[in-house]
Formats: sequence, structure tokens, C-alpha cells
Amino acid sequence: MSDSDNKNHNDTDLFQHAMADVTPIKQTRVLLRKKPAAVKKPARTLDNKTIADTLSDDFVPECGNFLEFMRPGIQKSLVKQMRNGKLPVEDHIDLHGYTRDNARKTLLAFIHQAQQQGCKIICVVHGKGYHSEDGRPVLKALVNKWLQNIPQVLAFTTAQAKDGGTGAVYALLKKQQPEAP
Repeated sequence: MSDSDNKNHNDTDLFQHAMADVTPIKQTRVLLRKKPAAVKKPARTLDNKTIADTLSDDFVPECGNFLEFMRPGIQKSLVKQMRNGKLPVEDHIDLHGYTRDNARKTLLAFIHQAQQQGCKIICVVHGKGYHSEDGRPVLKALVNKWLQNIPQVLAFTTAQAKDGGTGAVYALLKKQQPEAP
């Protein structure tokens, strides 16, 4: 008997010893279960609790002059077209003069309404921050942070000069899902 035959024999003995207390299954057929039908989630509505949870402004990050963001799966060429002003802006909002809380609530309501109307590209004017107390663009930094945390926003980029330049962004919105009957 060769070494490999001896090893296989030992493995078989070890396996049979390990399985000595096991009771074999009597059924030889495998039952396949159907996957449960997908449950549609109800349409998400925006409320003050959602606003507070997802768009907290406890921390205002620094931001540069040029803003750009895109979720995974968004084509760079689409964002480039948006940045170059090649895609038509379907709606816009100007947040100049708004307080943080009012700007946040107004922005969320605007995005929700724009999405309901089927808008694909919107323009959000946040200003450059020239008139803020410390000379830092507060709303610009907050809009940058907020838009990244709003699931309906797929991408955004600094706008063309004609639409506000570094004081505004173009945003690409997710297509509104039809509500379940």
C-alpha cells in the first residue's frame, strides 16, 4: 500500500468516525422555495425629523471655490456636460439671505417639488459668502454638505458664470419613482 493510499484510508476512517452519531436524512428530494415577492416601499416624504437627521449643520466643513460631487455609477461625461452648461436647467432657487434652518428647509422642499415635477437638472444659488461675518461662505459650505446627504441628488457641480458661477451649483436629480397603487 502506498503512502497516498494509506492517507486516503486514514481520511476515510476519520470521516466515518466523525459521522458515527449522525442520523442520515430520509428525504432525497430537495425542496426549492420561491423567493417572496418584493415589497414596494411607500414613497418617502420629507418632514422636519428627516431634515434634522440627515442635514445636521453642527459641523460646517471648509469648502473650496469649485464644488463637485457624484454618486458611484454616475457617468463623468454627464457631470462634464452639466458643468459646461450643456444641459438645460429646469428650475432654480436662490438662497441668498436665508438663515441656516430656513435655507435647509427651503432647499429640501424645493428638491422634493422639482423631483415631483420631473426636473432633471436644477440650479441652487447659495452665494459666495462675501457678506458673511467672518468672510467664509457659510451657506455655500452647508449646501455642499447637504446636497451630498440628500439621496435624491445624484451629482452636482459649480455653475457657469451666467447662472451664478462659484456662487451656485447645478444638481442632477434622481428620477421620481412612480407611487405604488
